[in-house]
This record gives sequence, structure tokens and C-alpha cells, in this order.
Amino acid sequence: MTCDDFAESISALVDGSLDPAHRPRVEAHIEACDDCRALLDDLRALGREASVLPRSPLPDSLWPRVAARLREQGVRDDRAPSRAALWQWGAIAAMLVAAVGLSLMLTWTRRPALPTAPSGAATQEAGHAETGARPAAAGNAGGGASVEGVEAELRMAEEHYERAISGLEQVAASDQSSLDPQVAATVKRNLEVIDRAIAESRTALSTEPQNQPARESLFEALRRKIGLLQDTIALMNEMRKGNQAGAARIVEGNKS
Repeated sequence: MTCDDFAESISALVDGSLDPAHRPRVEAHIEACDDCRALLDDLRALGREASVLPRSPLPDSLWPRVAARLREQGVRDDRAPSRAALWQWGAIAAMLVAAVGLSLMLTWTRRPALPTAPSGAATQEAGHAETGARPAAAGNAGGGASVEGVEAELRMAEEHYERAISGLEQVAASDQSSLDPQVAATVKRNLEVIDRAIAESRTALSTEPQNQPARESLFEALRRKIGLLQDTIALMNEMRKGNQAGAARIVEGNKS
């Protein structure tokens, strides 16, 4: 087997899903192969980084209303899912978020440094003096290439976020009967607010790809959406279990 053949097994080794029967062969290859040993170290480092990615605060208006509905209506217990089913929901959400974290880490750590866009000739000369780079001839394709590079990076990063969001939305939508209708409506309104912010940021970036505030606003809104969906799934799990205290803890945790 080649190193490419072992790459998937090394990833499975890191996330704990590797078949124990295959583990000795994979570990023996890693011990003998510098490249695969480096890949293992990189994946473990990325996993540690992804595990501490910050979660953005959700809109202040959401959780007080959810808490009020919980206190007013209590928790419905229409069904009693198995422990395995409840664990699976949480695990799916956790894996999606971990996947997007790892993908984004790979995207941004491997990308080449982007050139800045100075406003005047003096700034350009200062930049060339610092980097030792030769000034580009006027009218060359460098500026266009950098813009294309930014656009490609944005698309790649957005795709990672959107894949995680899509998966979380499927989980959240698969059984919303456990949510009180007014709580579900509140979540929906907040998702619509976030979606409008995402659309506005994308509009700004479509005309000016290097607009840093718009880029930061877009990724902040995407992170907020992931956070809201995560907490919606966690809330649904607690409400299906009939655990009012657990649901209230989720709500209170998002108010702090």
C-alpha cells in the first residue's frame, strides 16, 4: 500500500474510528514513514486547534424568550428515544463542527500569503523594500490573480461552513415536534436574521472581494448560524428526554 492508501486510515486513527484489527499495520507504517508520521502529527495538531475554536454568542433576544416558554409550558415528553439515538444526534452535530474546523484550518494554514493593496506609490515602495520583492509592472496580471485568489479562498471557506450548516439543518429539521411551536418560531426568526446578514455580506463581497470587514462579517454570521443550530439540536435532545433542567441550562448558558 502507498502513503495515499494509508492517509484515510491515519485520519481514522486520529478520530478513533479505525478498526482495531487494522491498527497494528497502520502504526507500523507510520513508524517507518516520515511523511505519514508528519501527517499524523499535523492531524492531531489540527484536532487540538479545532477543539478550542471559539463559539460566537447568539442574539441576546433569543434565549430569554426560550427560557420563558420553558417555564410557562414545561417540557413535552411525547416520546422516549433510546440513549443510543440521543447520543447519535449529539455526535452528528459534534462531528460536523469538528469537520468544518479542521477543513478551515487546512484551508487557511496552507494558503499562500496574499498581497496587500496599498493606496499609493510610496506605500508600494515601502512594501517592496520590506519584502525584497520586485515592483510589478503597471497593468500586469498580478492584481487580478490576487483578487481571484481571494475569491477562491472565500468560496472554499464558505463551502466548508455551508456543508456543516446543511448537515446541522437536516438534523435540526428531522424532528422538530419536540420543540414548543413558539420556541421553534423564535429559532426560525433568528435564523432568518442571520441569513439576511449572510446575504448582505455576500453582496458586499461580490462587488469587492478584498473587503475585509465584509469578509469578517460573513464568517461571523456563518459561525453564529452553526452555533444556533448546535444549541437548537441540544435543546431538542433535552426536551425529548423530558429534561427540563437540562434544557434550562442550555438556555441559561447562552444568555451568559
